Amino acid sequence: MRKIFILLLFLFSGHLYAQRLPDYGLYRARLTDSGKTIEVEYNPIEHPPAIKSSLLYYWYNAGQVHSTQGGYSGQLLNGLFTEYYPNRNLKEQGVFKKGLKDGVWKSWDKDGTLKQATNWQKGTEVTGEKVPIWRKLNIFKKSQNSGDTILKNKP
Repeated sequence: MRKIFILLLFLFSGHLYAQRLPDYGLYRARLTDSGKTIEVEYNPIEHPPAIKSSLLYYWYNAGQVHSTQGGYSGQLLNGLFTEYYPNRNLKEQGVFKKGLKDGVWKSWDKDGTLKQATNWQKGTEVTGEKVPIWRKLNIFKKSQNSGDTILKNKP
């Protein structure tokens, strides 16, 4: 009976002095440096990505966000990224997937005016209109009949 009492005492005392998790969540960090504030998520990744030397990877280590071309040494950013100006206005916001920018990234001026919105896909900036795959296939294009006449330059 005495051993059971001592065992229960240790179990309950360990529970009372357990460390509390931060309010940000398990895989979130809030960094404040020189007036600016950054909130990042570095959710676990099931399979490490195949690193490409041409891409810029963003990762979290030692209380800082780092970026390296073609590699990383920490926990890859994976989730929402938000950066604020010292006056708490948004500076930049977007989503990381496996350390690479993905989706729409927006940036603002200090007064809160939207400066630009860019679209990213797997770490590469997407420019121009996105063309659906079915439009790229030749089977859906109208073929020119041999009986059609083409007007050439008139003399």
